Amino acid sequence: MAKKQLTYAECDALITAPGSEFEMITILENGHQQRVWKNAPPDFRNFFEGVMQKWADRVLVNEPVPEPAEYDARQDVTYGQALKNAYDLAAWLRQQGVGRADRVAIGGLNSSYWLTAFVAINLLGGVPVCLNSTLVQDAQIHCLGLTKPKVVLVDMKDAQILSPVRDQLKAKGVGPLYSWNDLSHLPAHLTAGVTSLDFSKLKVDQKVVADVKAKKGCAVKGEDDALILFTSGTTSLPKGVLITQRQGMQHIHTASIPAARAALRAGAPVSMALGAHAPPPEQLNVLMPVPLFHVTGLLAVTVRVFFAGSKLVFQRRWSVPDAVKLCIDQKIHMISGVPSIATAILQSGLLPKDFQFAALSYGGAAPAKRLAGDVQKRFPAAFINHGWGMTEAAGLHIAISGQDYIERPDAVGVAIPIGAMRIVDKNRKEVPPNTLGVLHIRGGNVAKGYLDNPKANAEAYTDDGWFDTGDVGIINDEGILYLRDRAKDMIIRGGENIASAEVENGVTQDPRIAEAAAVPVPDNVLGELVAVGVSLAPGASATPESIMEAAEKRLRYPARPVFVVVWDGDLPHNANGKLLKNEIKEIVQRKWKEQGGKRVGPAKARL
Repeated sequence: MAKKQLTYAECDALITAPGSEFEMITILENGHQQRVWKNAPPDFRNFFEGVMQKWADRVLVNEPVPEPAEYDARQDVTYGQALKNAYDLAAWLRQQGVGRADRVAIGGLNSSYWLTAFVAINLLGGVPVCLNSTLVQDAQIHCLGLTKPKVVLVDMKDAQILSPVRDQLKAKGVGPLYSWNDLSHLPAHLTAGVTSLDFSKLKVDQKVVADVKAKKGCAVKGEDDALILFTSGTTSLPKGVLITQRQGMQHIHTASIPAARAALRAGAPVSMALGAHAPPPEQLNVLMPVPLFHVTGLLAVTVRVFFAGSKLVFQRRWSVPDAVKLCIDQKIHMISGVPSIATAILQSGLLPKDFQFAALSYGGAAPAKRLAGDVQKRFPAAFINHGWGMTEAAGLHIAISGQDYIERPDAVGVAIPIGAMRIVDKNRKEVPPNTLGVLHIRGGNVAKGYLDNPKANAEAYTDDGWFDTGDVGIINDEGILYLRDRAKDMIIRGGENIASAEVENGVTQDPRIAEAAAVPVPDNVLGELVAVGVSLAPGASATPESIMEAAEKRLRYPARPVFVVVWDGDLPHNANGKLLKNEIKEIVQRKWKEQGGKRVGPAKARL
């Protein structure tokens, strides 16, 4: 007789049993009783010191040599080298008047210098302000003016963005600008007001270094601010998200939960499931295609890389051919990021047929329904994880993995044990299973709140400690979440709500399609109709009419697109890899208006 599969609740009870590595405790967090991991590291400072000393001889980062070096030139930085530089930088910052709880901004593309700055600020007990390096100048001014860091550390690119507005930043209470890149090859007028600062050649008082190592004036508590991340700001100016030491450290244990659950659901013993948390004996190599300034790159990937002693591999900029070359040359075991990254690498066909990943993990956007099967077919031995999280959740909050994900490719999963989720109606009352509503989350990982934004906090956080995500979906009888859309992205056709995910899943089953974004177009009779912007797979060709014809076989009538725009190249994404739906909608609606607001194709819309 086949052994009965454990439920998720049964798995979590075994994983979190008293005495387990995943034991939970309940504490007062954000004014509410919340569950946290009992054995999670207490703060970033103690965590970084411990793991960087442990893995001192291992390579932490393989990266491009900073410009103006040759494009293909690369360098290695070990954990030990990065820690020494971080101690020196922490001491230098102290000599500049930066102390415990003071804010220091970091701005730049992925590099060992960015990581060194982040570690150094934490060694000092400071609060890193993680700037989105892709933002336009006005948004950067907003983020820096909001946080008022005592010092700003940036790369060459951000130095050129911020240099012209140095006086404006100073007037807003922002401290001096330093660049970890050499700026001498650039025209002086592009970098005026920015000082170059080589982290490996700092002149610091060794007594100050010793004080930092001895934690004099650097001690922090779990409830202290640890870092500030920014929301994407795709519809408004970015909001600063305050994450505490304890909240940020929860991900060390949270990230092991999907594999532990998958093992138990597959019939493995508890000891094997708990072993998912132990660092592997051999160093793993991780390709990092998402930015460090984003919660996925920083907390979901990098913090776990430090924990496991893995190697991070950076690109100068995202390129599928370059990514594939690095996968081969650097013997990459794992890729994380948004689904479009896995999709692009799969569809490129550039990897050797015998190349296999050990694991692929993605989240941050809805994957195409076919992606799980495509990944399993191409990389049959790889562990596949689909996670859902957000900046305000300090990373992962909901996940589905392994065979569960293969069998439920449109599912989002189940909340982590220290967290909870619910679906509510417009009055924020919880609804029965299989009822469409808005997703709320809570837990010891959910961020402290938005910096100096009481209005946003009042709108997002309920009086009893839940956070309103703005995502729309259902929780089924198994307790598994299925997301349908963002509340603001729902298409309303003749009074009927149509989730863009439903449309996109139908369209992307067409193998010619790389990505799809469903958006509304105006209609005098029905209010809104469904339209889609698509990008094509490498080497594919398709007309709007043929795409619509293929989609009609897979979609119910109201969800069938009446208009398709085929992009020349990729659909627009933000720095985190998420589709810029507002930009796509604006272009699609403009083209809809230009062609007279009439459906492309033979069929006619009906009620």
